[in-house]
Amino acid sequence: MTTTFLNQGNDDPLQDEAFVAQLINALIRMQHAMEENKQLKQRVEALESENAALTDTLEQWKSNDEWSNRVTYDNVVDQIASLEDASKRDDARRMFEPLLKKSQVTQFRRDIKRRVKELNEDGDAYNDKLVAQVLESSAGKGLIIDAKWKWAGAYWLLRWACNYPVDAKDFCKKIGSLEMDIAAEYECSYESIRKICTLSFMDYDPRRMDAVRVSKNDQGMFSQCREIVLKLVDEFQKSSLPQE
Repeated sequence: MTTTFLNQGNDDPLQDEAFVAQLINALIRMQHAMEENKQLKQRVEALESENAALTDTLEQWKSNDEWSNRVTYDNVVDQIASLEDASKRDDARRMFEPLLKKSQVTQFRRDIKRRVKELNEDGDAYNDKLVAQVLESSAGKGLIIDAKWKWAGAYWLLRWACNYPVDAKDFCKKIGSLEMDIAAEYECSYESIRKICTLSFMDYDPRRMDAVRVSKNDQGMFSQCREIVLKLVDEFQKSSLPQE
């Protein structure tokens, strides 16, 4: 480029001020281009390094025999184990097994059997008479369950701590079968709790609050149900109900 500039125009181009200025500008642009090229090369090298690190991490995850989210795995096991009908448990287990590696299927079945046994043992310990005693003393004006929707908090706890029905309608039937004297305006009602019982945090054991994941939309209801659960647990302890 410099040779081209020197070969065109006057016999003594350096005496031409306009030509000298043009030459200087061309050299400056060349320097800037070289600097930009250097920066781009450095950026490419950095991106290649980041990509290599991410690829390595992904490969490690792929080769890891454990689920990347253990809470989700445990939650699936709990949900299947909580189904009262054994045939429904088997159907649900078979539905999830294709999502697992072959090495995990046997352990998955064992975990479900173990959890079913634990839930059955918990159910025997938390007998209906003692549960009824706690609920009867907790439902009414100025008490823990002083509004029909607050039975959702009881549902959240009892389905996990006492192996009560997961289906909200069946839960209400179960509560209705207990021998309790509760004023009609405070009785457990499916219509009052059905929407709350579908919220995602209900799928986590409330006795392990640190594992509960809550969306921003559900945060308010979660906080209220959490308080109900904690107060009911307090009442259970006072009544000598066994806890995990």
